[in-house]
Amino acid sequence: MFFLLVPFIARSQQNVFNYINPISNGIDANGIRDCQVFRDGNWWYMTGTSYPHWEREEANSNLNKGVVLYRSENLNQWEFVKYIVERGDSTKWYYRRFWAPEIQKIKGKYYATFNCSNPKAGYAGQHVGYAVAERIDGPYQIVTEEKPLSNGNDLTFFEDTDGKVYAFWNRGREFGIGFAEMDIEKGIFKSKPQSAINASGVEYELTTTGDTAKIPGYDGRPVNKVKKYHAWDAIGIEGAYVIKRNNTYYLFYSSWTRGYEIGYATAPAVTGPWKKYEGNPFYGAQSKQTCVKNGLEYTGDEQSPFNQVGHNQIFNGPDGQLWLSCHGILKANDGKQPKPFLVIDPVEFDEKGMIRQSKPSYTIQQIKISK
Repeated sequence: MFFLLVPFIARSQQNVFNYINPISNGIDANGIRDCQVFRDGNWWYMTGTSYPHWEREEANSNLNKGVVLYRSENLNQWEFVKYIVERGDSTKWYYRRFWAPEIQKIKGKYYATFNCSNPKAGYAGQHVGYAVAERIDGPYQIVTEEKPLSNGNDLTFFEDTDGKVYAFWNRGREFGIGFAEMDIEKGIFKSKPQSAINASGVEYELTTTGDTAKIPGYDGRPVNKVKKYHAWDAIGIEGAYVIKRNNTYYLFYSSWTRGYEIGYATAPAVTGPWKKYEGNPFYGAQSKQTCVKNGLEYTGDEQSPFNQVGHNQIFNGPDGQLWLSCHGILKANDGKQPKPFLVIDPVEFDEKGMIRQSKPSYTIQQIKISK
């Protein structure tokens, strides 16, 4: 496929930005997951789950080093800066499985969130915490040094227009993606964590008239001709990211039910109530293998080279508009195991503020930018 042969797409003419997904130039050859791109000054910066990813970490006992930082002047060519938060020793909760970090600039400071595990120290499963710095490249001081903020994963911060800061993170199927107001300086919650959205679960259609089975809460009695429909986000959700646009709050999230895909929910306030968009998912890629495994119909793009695209964040793009960043994984080719790399595309809104459906681009894209 020709897109794999193009190592670098530069600006070909004045006021035009060119790019092609996936972007890997200057990034660790082993790949990067959960890519967050953000603009700060004259640079774009990126963090994400660096290699080794958790399955490789477990297999090789080669532990992830921490929160990685890259930078770029053009979004196409990246350079490694440093690990801004480094793995602690074996007594620390932030010792294994560094996952899905982000950097948020809040009140003039840089907050690096991260998610870790250390079963031997009493922290089985993922837990969330963060560090703070005066400069984007540090040095960072870990606010949650002694203990994590909470159990869970994919911590992100959102500063509202009134100056209040909220944490959003994933805490499993029962809790889904939850939130709480933060005392960001002290590293504690100011409100009780509560659920924002959850996985959609399974929908049932009873095809026998008069069937009295109780679904959900089915009591175990035999049911005839019951069809089960898994929603695209039925198995689990993760990867929260929040923005505010024109007085509407958008909560982005991803699901691995059919591959890896992205949807969103909206609310009139950061505390909700959150309503999922009826047209979800609006972006992503399906995997035939995953659909077969989960008993689902494959409805993906046959022409797309991707089978997973997700865990997005939002950033200011080269045209001054909102773009998303995430990771994409190509379909297997010639028996080689594909690696995750950066995927970016513009986010388009309709006149009602809904995000238009789009596919991850995989051919050369030309975006006009203002002078």
